Amino acid sequence: MVRIFRFIYFLIFLCAFASCAVLRNSSKYEFKDGIYKTSIIGKTRDEVYVYKVDDDTLVVCPVIEFPDSTAILVKKKTIYTGLQKKIKDGNPRHTFYKTSFDIDAITLPLLFRPATNNIPNQLLTNFNGALFLGYRSDVYIVDYERTPLNIYKQSVKHYGISTGLFLGIGSTPIDTNTTENIHLLKDYEGAMFVYGLGINMAIENVNFGIALGLGDLLDKNREYWIYQQKPFIGFTLGINLN
Repeated sequence: MVRIFRFIYFLIFLCAFASCAVLRNSSKYEFKDGIYKTSIIGKTRDEVYVYKVDDDTLVVCPVIEFPDSTAILVKKKTIYTGLQKKIKDGNPRHTFYKTSFDIDAITLPLLFRPATNNIPNQLLTNFNGALFLGYRSDVYIVDYERTPLNIYKQSVKHYGISTGLFLGIGSTPIDTNTTENIHLLKDYEGAMFVYGLGINMAIENVNFGIALGLGDLLDKNREYWIYQQKPFIGFTLGINLN
C-alpha cells in the first residue's frame, strides 16, 4: 500500500513538473516558420520553407541547398489560405517533417519482469528515473477543411517519434524472494542503475513510450539478486528538455 501511495505522489509531482516544462518548451511542438521536409525520406530536393502569415494562411517556398548557401525560391511559392475558393494543388492535407536530436527526462512508472527463479511475471511500480538521448522526427499535418460558408478552416496536428538510449537510477525490492544463496537480516529497497533502448511517441505535448532495459543493483548484494542484468520491459512517460 505504501508503494502505491509513493507511485501516486510521484505521478502528481511529474504532472506538476511537466506543466511547468510545457510552458518553457511549447515552441518545440508548435508548427512555426522554418525549413521542413515534405518527404519522410528527407531528400534535399524535398525541402521547403514554410512561412505562417496568420492562423489560416501558409506560404510554402521550395528550398535548394548549395554547398555554401541555402536558396529559398520565393517566385515559386504556393499560398494556402482559408479564404481561397479552391485549394491550390487540389490537396487539402499537407504533411511537413522536421528531425532533431532529442533529450528527454523520463520515468518508468511500470516495469514488467518475466518469470525467473520460480518467481512469476511481475509488474512493478517502484521509482525509476532516467535521461533519454535519441533521434527525433516531428510530423506536422496541416488540414484545410471546407466549411458551409465556402471557406477553408486550417487545423494543425503534431506527432513525434524518437528512438534512442536511456540511462538512470531506480529502486527495487530486495528480500528473500528476489535473492538467492544469501541470508538477509532485513528486507529493503535497493538502488539500481537502469539502462537500455527506448521508443518514445509524442502527441502534442504528451510524451510516452516503451523501453527494453537492464538493471544493475548498486550494493554488495548484486551478485545474489535474481534480476541482475536481466531484461525488463518498461512503460515510459517523459518531458522534453531541448
